[in-house]
Amino acid sequence: MLWVDVAKGVCILLVVLHHAVVKDLALQTPAPLSAVADAWHWVTMALKPVRMPLFFVLSGLVASGAVRRPWAQARRRVLSPYYLYVVWLVLQGAFFSVERLLPMNRTQDLGELVADLVWASTGLWFLYALAVYFALARLLSGLPVLPVLAASTVVSALAGLLPTDDWNRVSVVFHFTFFAVGALAPDLVRRWAGPASRVPRRLGLAYLALVVVLPLLGVPRISVMLVASVVGVPLGIGLCVRLAEGRAARVLAWLGRRTLPIYVLHAPLLALALHLPSPIGTGWLGAAEATAYPVLLSAVAVAAALALHAVLRRLGADALFELPRRPRGPRVPAARRARRGCSPRQRPPGRRGQRRVRSSGGRGEAPSQVKEGAAGALNPRRIGHRAGLRTPGRPETPLSHLSGTR
Repeated sequence: MLWVDVAKGVCILLVVLHHAVVKDLALQTPAPLSAVADAWHWVTMALKPVRMPLFFVLSGLVASGAVRRPWAQARRRVLSPYYLYVVWLVLQGAFFSVERLLPMNRTQDLGELVADLVWASTGLWFLYALAVYFALARLLSGLPVLPVLAASTVVSALAGLLPTDDWNRVSVVFHFTFFAVGALAPDLVRRWAGPASRVPRRLGLAYLALVVVLPLLGVPRISVMLVASVVGVPLGIGLCVRLAEGRAARVLAWLGRRTLPIYVLHAPLLALALHLPSPIGTGWLGAAEATAYPVLLSAVAVAAALALHAVLRRLGADALFELPRRPRGPRVPAARRARRGCSPRQRPPGRRGQRRVRSSGGRGEAPSQVKEGAAGALNPRRIGHRAGLRTPGRPETPLSHLSGTR
């Protein structure tokens, strides 16, 4: 589905933009222009009930078929994101132990590193959550969907009561509901992407009212996110369906298929930007520069992340971006199997007869056995089978042993 890739592209761009605002713009903006930084901060926080909830709904939708497969076929859905999480937790931990300007959660020592392996607190929490969410959804896939979603919603509503100050850890508990919606109720998500998505204007007005009014009433942030996401996720899906029909669809879908390198590489790149001279001046020109800075910085960070990803791939660092597969034994070349006309596990018919013809000379074997073996070896149908040809009068069967399964 094109709109899914488009939506993933939009979500990853919003993630980078959010970090460019809250981590870079706040430090780069001169004090007289703090109003510009505050305006950007309000915009990105208003998008919070859409940005990650929609990302997890899409992730669950993509995994909806796998949650009902046997564990032997679905275990890579758990192992792969957790493996990537561990790899980049170590790499980013080493990088940010040296780089100290970017405001973010850091693993300060071995104890914190071990704690993060159990419950993520850094900016890589999304990868950790994908592994945990899939395992949990797989365990719950045999239960009725509505009770599971109701229970997970209650857990999300109570996530703000957790005894921790790390918002990322709260997010790990909070967002499972959205993954469960995509993984366990995919038809509901597809319905949101159907004809109802053609009229998102009312949803847009309702969403804007919620993100403006609820904070003014003193509603806790977790509750605001949960209530607003009920409107914001269908709204986001509807807008992405429309974007999938426009000119920007190809670029957004292309980005949506490359979210991983952008996600794991953009934070170090944003940190490096803080070590450059601030491009934001003062006065009206400075206000314009501050307004454009998050967008331009996000574009540069995304382009640099993709370029770095391409270089690392070319250098053979594939293990940084995918779980290595176990090496398999040597395979018989396809041409040899075609000449045999059978799979490696089959024995070509007539071969036993051939051996008996060759070994029967002067050994006193019964003439009838020799004749029968020779006839079997020279049978036209068997010759055609060994040569990989289609025998007249027999239906052609697909070469299932030559097609790999994933």
